[in-house]
Amino acid sequence: MSPPQQSNYLRFWNLRRVYRAVFEQHSNKPEHTKPLIDDLREFCRADTSCVVVAKDGHIDTHATAVAEGRREVFLRIMQTLRLSDEVLHKMKESEDE
Repeated sequence: MSPPQQSNYLRFWNLRRVYRAVFEQHSNKPEHTKPLIDDLREFCRADTSCVVVAKDGHIDTHATAVAEGRREVFLRIMQTLRLSDEVLHKMKESEDE
């Protein structure tokens, strides 16, 4: 028998808490995490195109897919870190209806 499924509200509330703990968002010195976020932003191509052009001038579809996957992970991290209490409470209210 599988355990009961956790509500989306609790799932994202807990995820946000853990992400913030890992990325020290509750720290009084957020500048400590800036180099980490900046490195991930660059590595994951968060602010640039994910299209990778091979030396022969053609689009490298495999490298592009890898780059898009990295970008998706970065965006997920940032989205979870930025989840507001308001959004989470609205999620809970919609589950309670």
